[in-house]
Amino acid sequence: MLTHRFMQPPPRPCDHAPGEGLHVWDDPLVIETPARGDALTFTVRVWCSWCAQPKTNDSQQHLSAEIDAKRWAAHRRVHNVIRATARKFPAHQPQAAEQAIDEALTAAFLAPIHDCDNVTIKCTAQAWVALSEEVLEHQRGIGRKLMEDDTQLELTRTQVARLGKERDLWLRFLEDGEANWRSRFAVRLAENPVNAADVMGIMESERHEAAQRFLDVVNSVVSAQQAVNVFDLVKDSETALRAALQQLGVHLPEQSAQLPWEQG
Repeated sequence: MLTHRFMQPPPRPCDHAPGEGLHVWDDPLVIETPARGDALTFTVRVWCSWCAQPKTNDSQQHLSAEIDAKRWAAHRRVHNVIRATARKFPAHQPQAAEQAIDEALTAAFLAPIHDCDNVTIKCTAQAWVALSEEVLEHQRGIGRKLMEDDTQLELTRTQVARLGKERDLWLRFLEDGEANWRSRFAVRLAENPVNAADVMGIMESERHEAAQRFLDVVNSVVSAQQAVNVFDLVKDSETALRAALQQLGVHLPEQSAQLPWEQG
């Protein structure tokens, strides 16, 4: 009895002094009632609490008998209210149905269920509405799918954020490497720090090859532009040529302000 009373909703307060009368808590009523459309149902548990307030010196036994006499009618009223109210809601919305059912039960039992010269009997009813087993199994499948979708979305969000951070790191790394033609060889030694002399030899060889290819291209351009004054071509292109050769790693002497034939 103690466990049962602990697990049920608390009774609504009476309007008389504590210790007066008799208070009784019924075992819960379990009602399968149709939802909207009557194809599916709700499972409703209803707790009824009773208060018998004597107006004479009636014994506890007499008050208990008075409550017993009214119990069947009260339970019938509970069934009628729940059945009429639950049919307004679809079977997958127990929370909305529970609120409406509780409001309807409060209104139905607002006045005393019995009031005479000897005793006043009040009944309050509170309901807990749950999904039926059939709807619950269906909703479990939907709930698992939604949970999996949320989990997958969170994993994707995390992966995209990680890829974005890695992309930014690599972009900065590659941008820094563009400023120095030796970066590729430095990365090779960082990944495998052995045979540094061989790497340096390859570096020098590739540098000379790149410089030679560049000079071949320049020669081709000059040959194709023989109609253009060679002095003007060299003068206008000197800065660009020096910058390009320096980028390729070709060692160049300091630039002189005098023309070659003017130098002593």
